[in-house]
Amino acid sequence: MDSPGTYLETNLAPGSALLESNVAGRQAKRSSNRLLVAALLMVMGLVLIALSVPLLPLQDPIATDYDHMAEPPAAGHLLGTDLHGRDQLSRLLWASRTSLLVGVVAIGLALLAGIIAGGAAAYGGSLVDSFLMRMADIFLSFPIILGAIAIMAVLGPGRRNVFIAIAFFGWPVFARLFRSSVLSVKKLNYIAAARVLGASDARIFFRHVLPNSLTPLVSYGTMAVGGAILAEAGLSFINLGVQRPNPSWGLMLSESMGMFEQSPWLVILPGVAITVTVLIFILLGDAATRALDPFNSGPETR
Repeated sequence: MDSPGTYLETNLAPGSALLESNVAGRQAKRSSNRLLVAALLMVMGLVLIALSVPLLPLQDPIATDYDHMAEPPAAGHLLGTDLHGRDQLSRLLWASRTSLLVGVVAIGLALLAGIIAGGAAAYGGSLVDSFLMRMADIFLSFPIILGAIAIMAVLGPGRRNVFIAIAFFGWPVFARLFRSSVLSVKKLNYIAAARVLGASDARIFFRHVLPNSLTPLVSYGTMAVGGAILAEAGLSFINLGVQRPNPSWGLMLSESMGMFEQSPWLVILPGVAITVTVLIFILLGDAATRALDPFNSGPETR
């Protein structure tokens, strides 16, 4: 049997498999952290733009000017005007506030409901667990956009009802993720040690289980914000979301239908805004998954 010194000399020598694996792991971790920082900066940029819109010298996003309808980008209107003569730049920026607000609020409500349902399922015994998870299965059987359309048809159009519709069909995934994470954390040794030391179930849950069960929710929730923004655009596109004349990217696309050949900027600009925003949140979710994954140490160690 090799001595510890011989083992270290063999495995940590230049070119050894162990040393190369450690180097690859550190490089993968640094790459994940850089990706996370880049994604966070992009999201912060979107949030900063949305928050600063009221302070910018923009034209009124709902003011019509029928003498300048569907004009191409020019000095007076940097991104042109729409079919009602409204400034496209102003409407795009004001619509970003709506999209980000819907994404954050709707997913926040779904996340809260998912944590409550998932925690109750993990701690409530087999009957409560079975009931809540079967309920989650029922909701998951409906595509979220179709479920949201059904809710909007009952509640009526409007931004507040968009929050409710997306959250109503978005909680089951969070509930299942949180339940699975809680069940895994409950089996760990430090939970048993806390119970032996006399900690109550409530203290164990809020002090130990909850903080250590949120990682998958953070990763998925960030991506889900992008999905909620896309859902809001889809609902507004079919006139069930944000109502005219308020600006919304989906509504802007709906109003410019059939105008691509004559005025392509009316279609391209809101489409690019939706695509870029959704991709940024997906990128942030993927980066958070990689950075928070303790096993993310490169392909050589998997």
